[in-house]
Amino acid sequence: MTFQYPLKLSHSRQPGFDNYLASGNEEALDSLLKLLGRADSTVPLYLWGSSGCGKSHLLLAACQQMSQQSRSAIYLSLRDMEQLSPLMLGELQQYELVCIDDVENICADEAWEEALFHLYNAISQQQHKLLIAANNSPGDLPTELPDLASRLMWGVSYHLQQLDDAGKQLLLMQMADEKGMQLSEGASRYLINRFSRNINELSELINKLDHDSLSRQQKLTIPFLRHSISS
Repeated sequence: MTFQYPLKLSHSRQPGFDNYLASGNEEALDSLLKLLGRADSTVPLYLWGSSGCGKSHLLLAACQQMSQQSRSAIYLSLRDMEQLSPLMLGELQQYELVCIDDVENICADEAWEEALFHLYNAISQQQHKLLIAANNSPGDLPTELPDLASRLMWGVSYHLQQLDDAGKQLLLMQMADEKGMQLSEGASRYLINRFSRNINELSELINKLDHDSLSRQQKLTIPFLRHSISS
């Protein structure tokens, strides 16, 4: 199948393993690549950590790699679960790789918890691959269905670490480069120190800078950054 990215993601920033900065998360990345690379590797993988640590990036990168190998994969975020039906989880077992993101959002919802529990079982029986992501560790996720809690503890879990300031600078320069802009090390340091250390906010800023620099035909100098941030 051809994997489709969620509409909210910029087409100029398609998450892949080639643009993932693994600093501090090398072991998790290695386990994920082994899960994808070995046909007999079917133990569920659970990634957790605070917003901006790269969970969604890795799930989408996994789907991209499977698609490139002509293997079926699907990504589903439960962030907007009110617009979805738990019945849809029953249709996912056909995929060789199922990636479920933002699982914390369905906790305490009986129908969703039961549907996810049955999906776990179905994927296990078919020896397909399952990748789960949430903000909390499996043991701290406030599920009310004991059987689901047990399933979430069943596989291998990794706590993803946030990038340090040097890593965030490198990420900013990488995101700018992907949009055809040049962001110097000094300029990226300025953004980290003066604007934000939150990855999601920095990503939104890069999109704004892309628009501003195109409309004004200016390079990403510090004076330009200062003006763009304040406008």
